[in-house]
Amino acid sequence: MTLAVRFLLIALAAPLAWADELPAAKPPEGMVLVPAGEFTMGRTKVTDDDSTGMRPLALRDDRPAHTVFLDAHYIDAYEVTQEQYESFVEAAGRHPPYHWLEVSAPDGKGNHPVHNVDWEDAKTYCEWQDKRLPTEAEWEQAARGGLEGKDYPWGDDSPTKDQARYNTPTGPGPVGRFKPNALSVYDMAGGVAEWCSDWFERTYYETSPPKNPQGPPEGMYKVIRGGSWSDGPRRITVFFRNWVRPNQSTPNIGFRCVRDVN
Repeated sequence: MTLAVRFLLIALAAPLAWADELPAAKPPEGMVLVPAGEFTMGRTKVTDDDSTGMRPLALRDDRPAHTVFLDAHYIDAYEVTQEQYESFVEAAGRHPPYHWLEVSAPDGKGNHPVHNVDWEDAKTYCEWQDKRLPTEAEWEQAARGGLEGKDYPWGDDSPTKDQARYNTPTGPGPVGRFKPNALSVYDMAGGVAEWCSDWFERTYYETSPPKNPQGPPEGMYKVIRGGSWSDGPRRITVFFRNWVRPNQSTPNIGFRCVRDVN
């Protein structure tokens, strides 16, 4: 091997020596990186009611627990607020949520999560932001924040009013009021339930693909996750699955967006 060829090979190989040491790309503003990796999706704890069949059918679709691998993605640190949605309504000419008296967020509620938006509205807003709705698996991975087999974003301890907004008749409060989880994602329990991109199927976990599951190809209902201000502790767990017709808009459903890491 000539000296010139040897120097050429060293030069070509040099970038590989330091490429892995480069800092990761900075997440888009207001978003958090969810690294690629595996996690256990679903409820890992088995109760006596599971074996006897006495557990309500609506609380049995969170099993079997199964391992899922997801590619890296960014997720909004906060639920989309009414103020942010107001910009969308004005720029895109969309209809405002029906509780708005004008084409603007109610006074003093701009930092509250937007609600009374149906699935199509949520999807269109995300696309307007060059984002998309999270899959059900992406939502749960972000909500867990690396806590395998736990019930809530903070662990297994039963929720308190210092950790989440739930079981209250007064509607959602401001976003980001409570501590984030280990990924620095806020309000993944209570507040408003959040639209996901997936169609709902009760037995989907039995056949879900192990990598980047997208949900069934069709259905009647869309998945919502996270529970809301009107739900009790059992429904704000990270594994609880709920479903709503996509054309429904209610005071307890909002959303956040994700973006692929290119």
